[in-house]
Amino acid sequence: MRMLRVLLVIIVVVAAAGCEKAPLLAPTSSTITVTAASRVLPFNGSTEVTATVLESGGTPVQNGTVVRFSTNLGSVNPVEVETRNGIAVTTFSAGSASGTADVRATSGGATGGSSNTNTISITIGAAAINTVTLRASPGNVPPNGGSVTLIASLVTDAGRGVEGVPVTFNTDAGTLSSTTATSDANGEARTTLTTSQQTVVSATAGTKTSSNLTITVRTGPSVTISCAPTSGTGNCSAVQAGSNNTATVVFTVAKGSTSSNLRTASVDFGDGTSQDLGTLASSTTLSKTYSGPSSSTPRSFTAIVRATDINGETTSATTTVTVTQAAQRTPINAALSASCGTATVQGQRCEFTASHTGGGEGGTGNAAIQSYTWNFGDDSSEVTTSGPVTSRIYTSDGRRTVVVTLTTADGRTANARTEIIIDVP
Repeated sequence: MRMLRVLLVIIVVVAAAGCEKAPLLAPTSSTITVTAASRVLPFNGSTEVTATVLESGGTPVQNGTVVRFSTNLGSVNPVEVETRNGIAVTTFSAGSASGTADVRATSGGATGGSSNTNTISITIGAAAINTVTLRASPGNVPPNGGSVTLIASLVTDAGRGVEGVPVTFNTDAGTLSSTTATSDANGEARTTLTTSQQTVVSATAGTKTSSNLTITVRTGPSVTISCAPTSGTGNCSAVQAGSNNTATVVFTVAKGSTSSNLRTASVDFGDGTSQDLGTLASSTTLSKTYSGPSSSTPRSFTAIVRATDINGETTSATTTVTVTQAAQRTPINAALSASCGTATVQGQRCEFTASHTGGGEGGTGNAAIQSYTWNFGDDSSEVTTSGPVTSRIYTSDGRRTVVVTLTTADGRTANARTEIIIDVP
């Protein structure tokens, strides 16, 4: 009796097992086509993967047909999915390794045909990069150095940016704010380069390296200024004031031979006056008169030329003008003599001679006289001669005061006089 009961239990279990439904799979000659929302993923990214299963006649397989997904890189979840209207959907997760994931879908006797449509490739991370390009903003640094932003762009063969990939920046000079950066949603990674010289940079992501990019140093503005006295040679380190206590010099201002194009230039003469020079396209000369000192202590003036180029860079150059005291001169002592003595008669020619001493520069010597102006003390007009001797014939009697005015080349004057008496014969 006991054996019979055991036998009945076994029969019931086997019968129950035979009643369980086997998985529904695609029939032979069915086809599976796999598609993905994205064929390129960053590290740890994910995308929806869809398998479409059709029978040989092109109609969807029966709802509930089980499709199994597999991949050689990353993961799929769920692994098994039942179709609805011939479609089964799973999620592919990339993980943290670069490479190409081959995601496959299988079900019963279904295949991908000669084109292997049941398998799709998804590139992950650096494996998706087709090209690395590098650019800089701006493309150069100021004359004294500065910073630029380096931008590495990672793109697929379809031109899409690759996100989440580490990029290594390389440079042969200067410093980088960071040697590595991760590409953003646009496939761009950035760092900052600071340099004061021409620099070659590149960027590497995965197995791809950009072409070398050269960061240049902009040519800056440069100007020169020099000074020379209007007379004589040399510079303006000791220009002696003239008799009017002024000194005139000539400045030569020019743009440097390697200068960038200038936007503005001007010169400050150092005495409160200035002059605009425009763009200073060519060398220019400027005449300037300075006041001399009132004592033996020289007066110095610093002339500054300032320029700004088309990039907003500035520069300047200076020169110094030192004006010394005018040469000291002794007083001019003039004298006048008459050949006729102190008395003469009507109709007699009287000769007058002027002489002088002193007035030379440096406190010695005699000044050079440029002209002599004579007033004979009668009603006649004044006479000017270049020499110190003249004569006069008086035709009326009386006392006459004769005055001569000596004038130097620099405008100084001195007077001398004498008296004569004219008697009627």
